[in-house]
Amino acid sequence: MAGLSSSRKRKVSQFLSDHAPKGASAPISNGKATLNGKADWDEEQDYERRARKGRKKTDKQESGRLPIKTPEGRVIQLEADPRALEQEEPESDEHDGLSEDGLSLGSGDEDGSGNLEDSAPPPAKKSERQRIVEAKEELANIASSINEEPEQNYTLLRKIQELFDSESSITIKKLILLTQVSIFRGIIPGYRIRPLSAEEQAIKVTSDIKKLRNFEQSLVSTYKTYVDTLGRLSRAVDSQLGPVAISCTCTLLDSVPHFNFRQELLKIVVERLSSRVIDDSFIKCRNTLEEFFRQDESGTGSLEAVRMIVKMLKAKDYHVDESVLNTFLSLRLLTELNVKASYDSIDQPTQKMKVKDRIPLTKKEKKARKEQKILDTQMKEADAVVVYEERERNQSETLKTVFTTYFRILKEKKPALKGATLEGLAKFAHLINIEFFADILAALRELVEDAQQEVDEEEEEANDNDASESTQRERNLRREALLCIVSAFSLLADQANEAKGLVNIDLSFFTTYLYSVLLLISLSPTIELSSKSLHLADPSASELAEIPSSKVNKATEIEMLLRSLDVVFFKAPRGAGEISSTRLAAFAKRLSVATLQLPEKSCVTLLTSLQNLNKKFSRKVRPLYVSDDQVGDGTYDPFIDSPELSNALTGGAVFEHALLANHYSPKVREQSKLVLKSAAAR
Repeated sequence: MAGLSSSRKRKVSQFLSDHAPKGASAPISNGKATLNGKADWDEEQDYERRARKGRKKTDKQESGRLPIKTPEGRVIQLEADPRALEQEEPESDEHDGLSEDGLSLGSGDEDGSGNLEDSAPPPAKKSERQRIVEAKEELANIASSINEEPEQNYTLLRKIQELFDSESSITIKKLILLTQVSIFRGIIPGYRIRPLSAEEQAIKVTSDIKKLRNFEQSLVSTYKTYVDTLGRLSRAVDSQLGPVAISCTCTLLDSVPHFNFRQELLKIVVERLSSRVIDDSFIKCRNTLEEFFRQDESGTGSLEAVRMIVKMLKAKDYHVDESVLNTFLSLRLLTELNVKASYDSIDQPTQKMKVKDRIPLTKKEKKARKEQKILDTQMKEADAVVVYEERERNQSETLKTVFTTYFRILKEKKPALKGATLEGLAKFAHLINIEFFADILAALRELVEDAQQEVDEEEEEANDNDASESTQRERNLRREALLCIVSAFSLLADQANEAKGLVNIDLSFFTTYLYSVLLLISLSPTIELSSKSLHLADPSASELAEIPSSKVNKATEIEMLLRSLDVVFFKAPRGAGEISSTRLAAFAKRLSVATLQLPEKSCVTLLTSLQNLNKKFSRKVRPLYVSDDQVGDGTYDPFIDSPELSNALTGGAVFEHALLANHYSPKVREQSKLVLKSAAAR
């Protein structure tokens, strides 16, 4: 047994020495000393633990060379040229960067511990369309989360703003702005959020109240940042985001006008209206402001907007589009306010209780009333109750501001806003203080005189030059004068309750001017066209210059004439004075003459007005139609501008209706017969 064991140990030692690695000087042991050169008992176990010696895998590149046969008769395959291999290796690495097993190659470290991520190829750049699609999905997810739980996910509002600040794509920025406005419309409460005082912050509250406060304060902060962004983008020159910012501003002003930072939104809209460029953004701002005036119940927002507009008009020296001034016609005070006002004062219908009429109260009652007053104030603020007294006070201040603007425009004679101012005065006539009448009528008379003087100058220039050059200007001046007449008589007609105080006001100047322009208006070739209508340039004109757009209202000349006749003869209060027979006869005669030159539609409408005149004043105008027993002295002068000096009753028979009886239009013939019947009736 000893010999067998010894023989076995020699065989193992010989095997270990044969398979030992090159350069090893001694067989591997477990670190224990050997006795008489004999191996340890666990030497085989150490051998089993050693790493197996596998075949070395050599990545032999194909040489592309043919094999050769040696003199000994062996066939040998020649290896590839090392220099060629060095040139091919970088190309193969750049090609795919992968090893045979599909993994990325390491950095060349001996231990093979290379970083796979560092050697990975960079990701491909996404296209613009793909980025937009991903942005839509992300914004939709954020908006859904905020709308579902706004008090928990309000922090996402800041994330959206950060996305906007870091984004470079204009399209994605537009999507972010529109997403924000939709989110704010959905989560903004129906009340105004005020900042917390130091005392309120020091008080301990429940977790629900604390959660609500955090949400409200964060909402106000992010909303302010958003409004500031809209203002900055809307003021930027040549900004592609400007129209989108204007649209978002108008949307917020329509949907949440009660919330914080309303003045900032109004400022953006008013600044856009100060431009003379009429585009989609301008029209949207104007329509939004008009709707804001119509929906404002308390009058506070309307007062803020009107003051901003007036301040902007002064800064621009009234060089703005007339539609901006026409927004005042949408104010609710036109139908809700009952007080009278002027440009410097407001009538107060009620007075405070005098001291002697007050009931004496004890200290306890005064304290209780004071506490109740504070409580009522807090309840009104919480429930957003519109107090009638507050609304009336705001509307009165708004009315005074509007009248101040109108009167300043009339005094300074701003041609661009003259028509809109006259229209506004006619609309606000029932709210004007009677003490303010003298100043307004004096300004209106001055405007009519200036218009008449300019028309005369235009006619003199037209005699020397081409008449087509002054036609448009003369037509606009005549329209402005008719507006002055309508405004003057509207002021008188709408004060019927106080007509006794208006008996001494003389409006004969306006009536005389209306009589003088009747024939000129009937000869106008554009009597049925509005000043806003498009006209082709006259090819025979010396200069084919573009006709400047008129800044008067959109009514036609015949409509303006009919309105003037209506306020002069049919809507004036009875206490304002009687119309003489001479004046009525002169108007009836000149209206009959004017119908001979008018187109069919205008002729029918003017004959209808003449028929109503005959019905109301049949006794005074009957001598024109019945020549029996007519007594008078002098002859009729058809060209004089004064109706009292025309002698229409003595020699002004209305033979024009005999010509109208043969008119080509059956409607005109029928209406002329009705005029004669109305005059003959008693």
